[in-house]
Amino acid sequence: MMLYRTASLISSMTAAALVIACDRNPGEDAVQARKEAQEEIARIQREADQKIAEARREAEEKIAEARKEAREERADARKDVAEERRELQEALKSARQDTKEEYIEYARKRARLLELRAAELKAQPPTVPAADRGNVDQALREIEAKHREVIGALNELGKDTKQPWSSAKVEIDRKLSELEQRVDAAGGAANATKPAR
Repeated sequence: MMLYRTASLISSMTAAALVIACDRNPGEDAVQARKEAQEEIARIQREADQKIAEARREAEEKIAEARKEAREERADARKDVAEERRELQEALKSARQDTKEEYIEYARKRARLLELRAAELKAQPPTVPAADRGNVDQALREIEAKHREVIGALNELGKDTKQPWSSAKVEIDRKLSELEQRVDAAGGAANATKPAR
C-alpha cells in the first residue's frame, strides 16, 4: 500500500510538472524577457539622467565659482591699479628734476602712469562698435610703441653717454607729451563711442 501511495504521489508530481511545462508558452517567455529588458533599460536611463544632471549641476557650480573668483580678482586688480596711480600722481607732484637721476625717476613714474591709463583703456569691455574698434586698437598699439620708445630713451639716458642730459631731457619730455596726448585721444575715442545708458 505504501508503495502504491508513493508511486501515486510521484506520478501526480510528474503530471503536475508536465502540466506546468506544457502550460508555459515560449511567446510568454519572450514577452517577459522583453518586459524585463525594457525595465532594465529604463532603470539605466534614469541613473544616467541623474548622473548627467549631477554633473551639470557640479559644472554650473564650478563655473559660477570661477566667475566669482575672476570678478574678485579684477576688482582687486582695479584697486591695486587705482592705488598705484594715486601714488604715482602724488609722487609726480613733489618729484624733483634737478639732477639726471631725479629726472629719470620722475620720467619713469610719468611713463608708468601713462602705461596704466593705456592698460585701463585696453581692459575696457568691447563696447565700441566694430567699425571704431579698429581705430581704438590701432591707437593702443601706437601708445605701446611710443611707451617703448620713451623707456628706451630713459634707459639710454641712464647710461653714460656723451649727449648732455639737458638735451636728452627735452627729447624725453617731448616723447612723454606725445604719449600723453595719444592716451588722452584714445581715451576720448573710447568714451565717445560708448553707447548711452
